[in-house]
Amino acid sequence: EFSSSRLIWDNKMYEIYGVAKEHFFHSIDDFRKRVHPEDLPGADEAMKDIVYATEPLFAQFRIIRPDGEIRIIKGNVTCIRDAAKQPIRLIGINHDITDQQKIQSKIQDQNDRLKKIAWMQSHEIRKPVANIMGLLNLYDMSQTDLQHSQLIQYLKESAVELDALIKQIIERTRATD
Repeated sequence: EFSSSRLIWDNKMYEIYGVAKEHFFHSIDDFRKRVHPEDLPGADEAMKDIVYATEPLFAQFRIIRPDGEIRIIKGNVTCIRDAAKQPIRLIGINHDITDQQKIQSKIQDQNDRLKKIAWMQSHEIRKPVANIMGLLNLYDMSQTDLQHSQLIQYLKESAVELDALIKQIIERTRATD
């Protein structure tokens, strides 16, 4: 409430912030001390902006719970105004999106690994395959045994190289699990 600067939390807010009701003093400063220091300037700016905003404001910030755990919060706040359009109250809701952020980060890491695998397939594996195909085109039944031996040796080397790359792909694929 604007007149008293008093914060009123429901049970879910206490749960999200990891604080007991008797340890929260319903002040802006009590809220601010729970915001991660790196995110405090942005949170302060959002609180100033909402007074002038005509639409709900969304902000993302981190909090530090009393046990030291850092959680990521997505906040949504609306300014309620009187008939003269003066702010009288802020109403907001906080969502703990920490788990979603962790999942999203894991998905991004997996996508990055898959991109590396795709690059490997399109570039590195193509080289020994092209070598094998080129050597096969050079193979001529009318050549001498020595020439055949050299071509066969080159084909074996390319096949070993291709096999090693395929094993790397398998290992990287397993790493995405």
